[in-house]
Amino acid sequence: MRGDLSHNDILFGRLRQVAEACGATIYSDQTVQTGDTTCYADLVLEKDGRRIIGAAEQSYRRVDHDVRKAVALGAQLLLIVTPDSLTAQRCRRKLRRHPPLAAKIKVIACPLGAALEILRQALGASHSQPAPGKWGDCPCISSNRTAKSK
Repeated sequence: MRGDLSHNDILFGRLRQVAEACGATIYSDQTVQTGDTTCYADLVLEKDGRRIIGAAEQSYRRVDHDVRKAVALGAQLLLIVTPDSLTAQRCRRKLRRHPPLAAKIKVIACPLGAALEILRQALGASHSQPAPGKWGDCPCISSNRTAKSK
């Protein structure tokens, strides 16, 4: 992985442990083409036909990039993991200003502890879409806005 110690070992090390324990297939630094740019998704997890993208962010500045990568990879869930709740709150604030998505993707920005529990639930669930509001009571969820179909 391309990050520093806290990015690779602390944030993603724990996510990888949970994903392995749940039987998910794990890809690190997955190449993604978004428009004319080639970039990398930090962590791609697959299980039962579901794709979850993990992105570790120490700031709100790159969450738009994370969303574009997750959409390009066809993810059902983008889990933005932050080192603390203040950073997660800033990420959610920026996500609320993000244009509506045409893709059906759930975007969650939260600190590591909550991310681990959400990942356990997501990988332990069946391959069907999560029930509406499954994580709706969790304060770490961005609004999941989608473009209205005509």
